[in-house]
Amino acid sequence: MFLTEDHFDSVEPIIEQAEEGKKTYLTGVMSVAEEKNRNGRIYSKDDLKKVEAQINDAAKMNRHILGEISHPSTLEINLENVVHRLVEARMEGNKLMFKAEILEKHPKGAIVKSLLDSGVQIGVSTRGSGQVNENTGAVSNYRFVTLDCVSVPSCPHSYPTTIQEQLEMYGRGEIITDLSENLAHDPIAQAYFQLEMKRFIESLYT
Repeated sequence: MFLTEDHFDSVEPIIEQAEEGKKTYLTGVMSVAEEKNRNGRIYSKDDLKKVEAQINDAAKMNRHILGEISHPSTLEINLENVVHRLVEARMEGNKLMFKAEILEKHPKGAIVKSLLDSGVQIGVSTRGSGQVNENTGAVSNYRFVTLDCVSVPSCPHSYPTTIQEQLEMYGRGEIITDLSENLAHDPIAQAYFQLEMKRFIESLYT
């Protein structure tokens, strides 16, 4: 199952002086273990420790894990959309913290840097795969792929873009798990879904 998890809290830009000049980083929480998240999923601490080691080992070998701007509907990394590289991860209690260097010389990295300089809040979202127990929400066989930069919605019920993305995934035969989770608990998402599904079905006959 394709899994994405949004984490918008406590993500802050920091600027550090390096030998080659100033560098901009994002730092904050990327995941939390042993408690149900906003998507109703629970990740084990052992799995997050593996992610911590995966990020740090890759950085030590100078083969950093790269993150993109927004979420693609695939587990593959598209170099054209790369905005940062993960340079550090550490567990603080049940929280997995991260530090990511913004790649300012890359076109998409420059976009994120410009947004940060303008005071725009940036969120992060993990991308990976695994199986979710429908009864408990526990995630098993988790495979972390990367951490992406995403926009932070000003309203928690801003769903139209998400629904459109999920409908496009449905058209490609992919499972629309995130949408179904929103529909189960939110009447506003349900209303948007009904409208967009109607338009989607009508488009098949035009």
